Amino acid sequence: MLDARRMHPMSFLQKRSHLCAVARGREMFEGVADMTPARFDILYLLHEQVSDVASGARSNCIAQARLRRLLGLSRQTVWKMVERLVELGLLSKKKDTFGPDRRRNILSLTAEGIRRIRQAFGVAFSERMPLPRDAPAEGDAPRYWRRPELADVRRGRAGEVILPKKVGREVAKIYTSFAWNRAGKTRRQKRRHYLAVLDRMIVSTRDLADALGDSAAMIYPVWESDH
Repeated sequence: MLDARRMHPMSFLQKRSHLCAVARGREMFEGVADMTPARFDILYLLHEQVSDVASGARSNCIAQARLRRLLGLSRQTVWKMVERLVELGLLSKKKDTFGPDRRRNILSLTAEGIRRIRQAFGVAFSERMPLPRDAPAEGDAPRYWRRPELADVRRGRAGEVILPKKVGREVAKIYTSFAWNRAGKTRRQKRRHYLAVLDRMIVSTRDLADALGDSAAMIYPVWESDH
């Protein structure tokens, strides 16, 4: 029986998991200037805003109050994050002069904000070779700089060429690998089996967050496996 005087082990493990996930996210975004997991959440939300569901037209802007509700964060926390993103030139903020409440702030992505979040998509949602040292330092390097023959290589003891490891999706790979191991690394229909495990993990984690009083929206899409 658990000692009532101690913090519940689930609480401690969730806290540790969160801190480790944030650390992995920071490693993942090392190559994207000024990007952190928390900033990625905000920029992602603005980039994926759908203003007209019927037509599918997109608008890279959102009311600051709605952003706070979707993220489930305090007003002060969101204000500080937004102010910093404005300072970095990734967001612009202005009053809603045409809406019913002219006091509310409307946030929108700047051209640099759009470029930066799309650059972050490349490491969050895909896996690729890191840029070599000789690649252009300014702006987006042309795709050919990802060619293996241009990569910075090391040599082994026998003189063999050792290519750098691909980077990207560091966080996603941890979760999918964990689910695949839980599914028993099944070769036959392995994708369906491990995705079913991952689905159950996501549902359980969502239910646990709700039980703890979480008020954030699920801002990232959740796929459903065929099971």
